[in-house]
Amino acid sequence: MNTRNTGILGLVLIISIFVLPRVSQANDLVVTNVRLGPRDTAAKTLAVFFDISWKNSWRNKINHDAAWVTVRLQDDTSAEKKLCLMTAAGLNPSGAVRGSNTDLEIFAPSDKTGVFFRRATNHPAADVATMSAMLTVNYDACGFTATSNVSATVNAVEMVLIPKGAFFAGDNGFSTAAFRRGAADNSPWPLTSESAVNVTGASSGGNYYVSAANPGESATGSSFIIPVSFPKGYNAFYLMKYELTEGQWVEFVNALPAAARSHRDVTDAAHKNSDAVVARNTLACSGSPLVCGSANPQRAMTFLSWPDICAFLDWAGLRPVTELEFEKAARGPFLPLNGEYAWGNTNIIAADALSGVSEDGTEAVTTLGANARYNSVTLSGGNAGQGPEHQQGPLRAGIFSTTTSDRTASGAGNYGVLDLSGNAKEWIVSVGNASALPFSGVHGDGYLTAVAGAEGNANTAAWPGMDADPTHGVTSAAGAGFRGGSWADPSSRLAVSDRSEAASGASGAASTYGGRGARSAEDQ
Repeated sequence: MNTRNTGILGLVLIISIFVLPRVSQANDLVVTNVRLGPRDTAAKTLAVFFDISWKNSWRNKINHDAAWVTVRLQDDTSAEKKLCLMTAAGLNPSGAVRGSNTDLEIFAPSDKTGVFFRRATNHPAADVATMSAMLTVNYDACGFTATSNVSATVNAVEMVLIPKGAFFAGDNGFSTAAFRRGAADNSPWPLTSESAVNVTGASSGGNYYVSAANPGESATGSSFIIPVSFPKGYNAFYLMKYELTEGQWVEFVNALPAAARSHRDVTDAAHKNSDAVVARNTLACSGSPLVCGSANPQRAMTFLSWPDICAFLDWAGLRPVTELEFEKAARGPFLPLNGEYAWGNTNIIAADALSGVSEDGTEAVTTLGANARYNSVTLSGGNAGQGPEHQQGPLRAGIFSTTTSDRTASGAGNYGVLDLSGNAKEWIVSVGNASALPFSGVHGDGYLTAVAGAEGNANTAAWPGMDADPTHGVTSAAGAGFRGGSWADPSSRLAVSDRSEAASGASGAASTYGGRGARSAEDQ
């Protein structure tokens, strides 16, 4: 049912702004009951109310999780849902209301692209919910007027704070192309600040680069400087708790202008080339404008090229993750263990069986002790009985985490981020390609390119893969690569420090390519 809100401007003008109820879901995070609240026609602002809940939310003296929330408006003249900025920044800013849960707080970063909902006090992991939360946006700045007929959509992504602090990158030279301290010194890189990192070809005592010899990758022993502005993982940042899911991708594509949707169509010939299930990817897209859907919205998204993942992150107000940040999120501040996986040891068992005969988001892994998806293992249970196309591919994001699982059993990184080893290999910004080093961690602004022929590309400054004509946005994978390994990779590729593909710059998309995004933390 539509909820229609009308009001009087002066004595004669009736505002016809109304809202359609929408549901936003990312694994266990759900936004419901979206509705419009008060609007100030003098200030050109509009309040949006909603309910939000997610599972396993915590806060302790080390870190916390959060929901990154953005608001979009759409009128009846366009298929595009436009991101609208918050009216104020800071902790519990004016125009933001936490709703019924008094143990939540809201933080809006300085760019006001969205807000973080997070626990206000220390709390063990538990489900969290609040009703009638409110955010106020500037509708004029995102292209609407007091008489625009608009609907509101609230999008949310679960994030985890990776706190500020020193860490090590590399695992004593055990993994392929792992960072070392010298040609004759396998010790890992110590990263103790965000200062520039001087990479040299010295025999010992420096930061030594080891190459996997990918096309365009720096050679072993190369000398270069990783600039101050390049995110190294020392400063605090938020990282998506889960890999990007099919449901999140559907929300994204269906929110784009009509012309942009075809460039982000993962069912086309440049991606999986089918609307049928391929390697457990269930995306199907049709119509004009294109509309996409997923049969398994909580499954990790695959068939993503670097331009694809960048487009999503720009649209969501996030940014790509660097390979140094990846190691920090997995390992934390501890000394590396040779060949360790994201859960801090070398204990690994492949998932090969699921509960039930379908996958509705409640399915569980039934393989005893399994904590990762890798090595092209054939699945049984779940949807596997429907045919071979359902038997090899990724699982539901975060599936190994349960109310009783420890870090090893849940496959969690040191700070609580899930699936950093296995499932889908994750796109990252490499330090092994000179074209990536200007990356400074600038966040996306919610809007993509609109240039004819290049609609729907990320266009944020200095993101790797930017076209020679910057108005075309990110069009290649130069400077990008992968970490973490996938459902089809051998266990060695899942090691935290394995850099076999860290500077691959792989073109196109494949059934193993996925990813997640980050946001620098301003108040930590």
